Amino acid sequence: MSFQGGSSPSPVSPIDEPSAAKQFLQTEVYDLGAQPGLRSLPPGSERDFLTLTWGPIIYQTIYSPESDDLLPIFLHALAREIRKALPRCLPGTAQQHDMLVHTYSSRLFSSQKMFQQASEGAVRSAFHNFKVALMLPAIELPVRLRVCLVIDSWVLGILAATLEHAEFKGEAPQYGLCPVKMVEENFPDLYQESTDVKLAQLVSLFPDLSQDTLLDVLVSSAGSVEATATIISEQLAAAPIKKRAVSRPSVQTSLISHITTPGDRTPEPKRRPTKKGQTLHLFSPDDVAAHTPCTIIHNFLPPEQANALLLELLDESQHFSRYKFQVFDKTVESPHSASVYVSTPEEHRQHTSVYTYGGTYRSNVRQITPHMRNVSTKVQRIVNDEVQKRIRNVYPGGKKLRFQSPKEWIPNAAFVNCYDGPAESVGYHTDELTYLGPKAIIGSLSLGVEREFRVRRIVPPDEEDTSSPPSNSSADVPTAGSGGDPTRKQKPQKAPQTRADVQGQISIHLPHNSLLVMHAEMQEEWKHAITPAQTISPHPLSGNRRINVTYRWYRDSLHPQYTPRCQCGQHAILRCVQRKKETRGRYMWTCYAGFAPGKQTCNFFQWAEFDDDGEPFWERKPIEDDAPTLANFADAT
Repeated sequence: MSFQGGSSPSPVSPIDEPSAAKQFLQTEVYDLGAQPGLRSLPPGSERDFLTLTWGPIIYQTIYSPESDDLLPIFLHALAREIRKALPRCLPGTAQQHDMLVHTYSSRLFSSQKMFQQASEGAVRSAFHNFKVALMLPAIELPVRLRVCLVIDSWVLGILAATLEHAEFKGEAPQYGLCPVKMVEENFPDLYQESTDVKLAQLVSLFPDLSQDTLLDVLVSSAGSVEATATIISEQLAAAPIKKRAVSRPSVQTSLISHITTPGDRTPEPKRRPTKKGQTLHLFSPDDVAAHTPCTIIHNFLPPEQANALLLELLDESQHFSRYKFQVFDKTVESPHSASVYVSTPEEHRQHTSVYTYGGTYRSNVRQITPHMRNVSTKVQRIVNDEVQKRIRNVYPGGKKLRFQSPKEWIPNAAFVNCYDGPAESVGYHTDELTYLGPKAIIGSLSLGVEREFRVRRIVPPDEEDTSSPPSNSSADVPTAGSGGDPTRKQKPQKAPQTRADVQGQISIHLPHNSLLVMHAEMQEEWKHAITPAQTISPHPLSGNRRINVTYRWYRDSLHPQYTPRCQCGQHAILRCVQRKKETRGRYMWTCYAGFAPGKQTCNFFQWAEFDDDGEPFWERKPIEDDAPTLANFADAT
């Protein structure tokens, strides 16, 4: 974020009394970090705005009659900021950049009369169509720039003084002295596809290579599909890549450290660093809690109840479907089947016509089954108990994380997945946050054959490549007065982990009748997958099939009637920035229609704003009595 100019020209002293513009600059620019954002001060009769967002969203609002005279000055400032930003974020030559600046900006301002009385939606649509018609194939628009000019007598005085001073000196006006402010400059990750989607793209390009091989190259290429494809193509041209003959080496955690006598103090779990090319296998609940943001409960249900639920859902799974998505204009099918479950017929209607998933509506939506409903009460109680334990024992100061909801977690929707055989899988991904909100918690119940649940930490490519030694390593270094021998050779410190090591895979083994709680930091900081298995041990009831019920809490405040729509009319999806160090942890609304078969993305982007409890700031706040809600599974009748 950068701020430009703001001081008045010395020859003329403009009006020095308080004004709406001064107040705006003070609260919305200089102290922007403490404010919800520009939208907290909408245009009105008491203040006049001239704003333009250059990028995925285009709009301008003009109230002041003097705005027409100020447009050339505003355009000059806008073009200057765009010209400075383009080389940092867009491909193409300087000539192409200049063409885009002049053509785009001139079209916008020459059309401002036409759109002066039009709705915001009409303006957005018109300039979206103009971008498409411009057709500069070497340049995409992943950047958003917002320049804002607040017009009142104070601003007019400064602008008039600037022009008079320039005319007197016979020089070009120094518009940098005018209070035209760059209040936002964002380079978001608009195309952070899940690893699942990226792997699907690569599989479609290189069907003869194993997913392990493709994943290795993808990780080493910082998640770039294009770079991965280039590397593989070059290597195939030189010498074909051979499929792996053996699986990766693995590391199994030891249980000895967890054996204690009644008088022993509970030992601090010692982290075993992950390593590139190795998989750290976890079996015990203590190891899972120490190494991942997850909790596992074995033998979660009484055996009879677990078996009854498994048989019920095996019968249901005959009606599941495989969702389809689009990569490189090619339709790809998910490598497992699934269905969405809700409580009531009205919720069923909404989930097939209002709620969207991955840029499209789901046709396979079913009502909760009797055994699922009975189990939900215990799922709700145990998940909430484990969440409170993690807050007390793991989070700093024993307090919940920022954006984590303080409310009770309520299971009111579920995805039920069926993995039929060892080859069925789902690649590395994070769960969609659109209706869950930030810091989402998920309860995942596994039934049937045991499978491995792989997780790995998300590390930004621009983060330090090594980490410091553990802070307690200083205990090995003698200090004055400690009685140690200063000539004694210090213990060699372990080499710090590389970024590739930190991203190493961890495998959590999920047997029949186990509940895995994915805690609040899971979706923002980790990715997870069910990878294809070489061999599996059949389950007496399900054979080679695994049923997975992921219980979710859809927030009332994120019902589709409140969430943004993009220019193409589709519901935007909520995502978290994970790869950019500067904006990591921020949330954004983006268009996902491009992944639905036969559709194209409109590149819509909008930062999402939440309070500390993860509740969104909406312009139109929900009325509590009228707000749509989903019924708690545990209360459904």
